[in-house]
Amino acid sequence: MPPQLPWQVSLQHSLGSYLPHLLGGIAILLVGWFVALALAAGTRKGLSAIGLNRRLNGATPEASDFNYEKLAARLVFWFVLLLAALGMFSVFNVDGVSGPLSVLASTVLSYLPRILLALLLSVLGWIVATLVRSLINRGLNATRLDEKLSEGADMPPVSNAMGNVAYWLVLLLFLPAIVGVLQIEGLMTPLTLMTNDIMGMLPNIFVAVFFAIGGWVVAKLVRGLVSNLLASTRIDQFSARNEATRDLRLSQLGGTLAFILIFVPALIAALDALKIEAISAPLTRMLDIMVSAIPGILAATAVLLLAWFIGRFAADVIARLLSSLGLDRLPERLGLGHVFPASAKPEVDAVVDAVVTEIAPLQSTSAIPTRAPTSLSDFAGKLALFFIMLFATVEAADLVGFTAIRDLATTFIAFGGDILLGLTILVIGYWLANLAALAIQRANAGNALLLSRIARVAITALVLAMGLRAMGVANDIVYLAFALTLGAVAVALAIAFGVGGRHAAGRIAERWAQQYLDKKRDQDN
Repeated sequence: MPPQLPWQVSLQHSLGSYLPHLLGGIAILLVGWFVALALAAGTRKGLSAIGLNRRLNGATPEASDFNYEKLAARLVFWFVLLLAALGMFSVFNVDGVSGPLSVLASTVLSYLPRILLALLLSVLGWIVATLVRSLINRGLNATRLDEKLSEGADMPPVSNAMGNVAYWLVLLLFLPAIVGVLQIEGLMTPLTLMTNDIMGMLPNIFVAVFFAIGGWVVAKLVRGLVSNLLASTRIDQFSARNEATRDLRLSQLGGTLAFILIFVPALIAALDALKIEAISAPLTRMLDIMVSAIPGILAATAVLLLAWFIGRFAADVIARLLSSLGLDRLPERLGLGHVFPASAKPEVDAVVDAVVTEIAPLQSTSAIPTRAPTSLSDFAGKLALFFIMLFATVEAADLVGFTAIRDLATTFIAFGGDILLGLTILVIGYWLANLAALAIQRANAGNALLLSRIARVAITALVLAMGLRAMGVANDIVYLAFALTLGAVAVALAIAFGVGGRHAAGRIAERWAQQYLDKKRDQDN
């Protein structure tokens, strides 16, 4: 065997000294890799067994499919593999690599107890929050308060919402402790301040919720009592008598008003208990305005209802009284029988309506008799009801503070009076025109028919102008039309006189001229 060269001897010596370290480092890395795989798989199976993904994804309001189990398994895998790599480089005696890795591993290992303690606190907080949410949900379901609130307020169940609020509130209380264990100073101070503010607001929130729920429950009970009490007095019969208010239940209306009068002050007290000026101040002012307006609204409603019932009674009395006085025969005497035909008393119409209502399902629409025309007495009754409601509207609008509606109704009343005065003038003028025409016809003079028509037209035109003037309808147009009519008549008379009497006028003018010449001749002589 030939002798070995120096470099061969040196190589064998180096391999002999470093080969065990190389094999040992590779073995450590392989073993660490297998251990990392095993621990990662075990971590993933363990977390999957407790349903970590399902619980964490289901705890958020929005559905999520993030894989927390896979993330935890990867963290365990890379951490164990980092330790194996550190051991490998330590065996290799590569200080340039093993030194930083050793510092990193030492930092991670020193921080690992804090992470484990934070995880333990997180799990504990999650367990406590879950128990609190479950207790709240079961308690509300046992008391059936959730069903009562949902049924009365027409809103979805609130038990789940209240349970979720308590769940996240408990987790929020554990969060400062978790951040403190991790020693994250940048989050610790603001998170602590936020938690203290929330804890300071909790008593106010509980008091506000108590006022709101208590006020709602009491208001609902009072509404039921008031509605039943009013229904027992048969107050609904007053609105059921009239077709226009048949669907109005006065008992339910009174119960609703009682509910508002109790619940609104309770709601104001709840907002004041929150002590959030930016929210409670404007809402409180708005509710105060609403509460202060309720007496005016109630008074206005009472005025309108009272005026409605009194007006209907007065309209019926006026219609019957005028009918018994023979007012329905007056239009026929004035020549206006085609406008207001004489009819039976007002109660006959009610009988006809009842009969029609009974036989309507048994007959076709064409077989139902039509309602008789409105008589003058009925029209007067309806007109009285209209003006009574207008006066009531003025008073109701004044009570509520609706000045625009009050001024509008006042204008209608004044305009209605002018219209009634104008209609009275027109009716009297029409009667006088017919009376004058009849008197001319009875005179048996020549051209009596023509003269009677001229008189009727002239008197009617004059009365029409007077009636429109009294109504206040286009005064300028009335003045202009009447002036033009009189001017046209005057011009027509002048032209007729001038054209028809030109020969007589010529003879008169010649006589006047001859007299003037004779007088001048006598003066000259």
